[in-house]
Amino acid sequence: MYFRLNTNYLAAAFVVLYLLSRFFFKPSINTVKTTHHASNAIYKGTTWRSDRTVAVRTVAETSFARCDVHTVVSEDGQKVFDDWIFLEEVNAVNIVVQTAEGKFVVFRQYKYAVPGETFSPVGGFVDDGEHPWTSAKREVLEELGLGSRFTLERVNKNFGKRDDKFKRDPKRMRNVVTDILLHDSILPSFDEFGIPEGHIPTSDDPDWIFLGRYRTAVNRGGGFTYLYLLKNAVPLLPNGGSELYVGTGDDEQQSIMHLSVHEVFDYLSQARFQEVKWTATFALSLLHINNGMPSCCGEQG
Repeated sequence: MYFRLNTNYLAAAFVVLYLLSRFFFKPSINTVKTTHHASNAIYKGTTWRSDRTVAVRTVAETSFARCDVHTVVSEDGQKVFDDWIFLEEVNAVNIVVQTAEGKFVVFRQYKYAVPGETFSPVGGFVDDGEHPWTSAKREVLEELGLGSRFTLERVNKNFGKRDDKFKRDPKRMRNVVTDILLHDSILPSFDEFGIPEGHIPTSDDPDWIFLGRYRTAVNRGGGFTYLYLLKNAVPLLPNGGSELYVGTGDDEQQSIMHLSVHEVFDYLSQARFQEVKWTATFALSLLHINNGMPSCCGEQG
């Protein structure tokens, strides 16, 4: 038996079925749930939810990042979007480092998502339970062997009690300096939304400047980034801040450069810091150094 299928009727039937499924299976805005696909790594950050979140479905994840699909209610409460891509990422810090001689210490490197060469400040993830300022100090030590004059005073007092053989052991020196940073660390604090703050207590270490906390992508997540400036940076470890220093904690190849204020301004104008967070960190640092912009946010991180 031969018959011809009318494609117009078929298309109309699919539309009707789709509308019926949306009507009968519309999610309740009072129920928030998270489902996970099988994965060998579990994301170690937190899941973003607001009063508009209905459900969260995980598509893929690693320990540092996760791709979710959110079901989100519109601002007026009249619509539900079930295809809202949201990218979770562990919070991070970016730090511009300026030495006591006025030079900016930057990296020349290559990044997976950037075509060609780029230049960058110090950066890294905030560890679980770590205050972002502590993360910033740790990253500057790991990647550059530098720190503030206040920390150097603490290191000198400690090493003054030790023999020369100990002082010539880079590994043991690094361990002691790291212990000092941990000892001086402060507990994380949170704002009214439960988001970690990044401010620096006013009584501590005036060479450190907090430049603010920023959402990476306002509708798609990407974690929060905390921006800092370290002025008058000095070596805490042998060869710190020089081309001879061998950093730790970063598997990517990078070389150290020293730029003047004028050179940093030129690099900004030429878009040579090829990530917007890096560009913002350098631009805000120059506003503080050249124009006296105050540090960020008082007690609001």
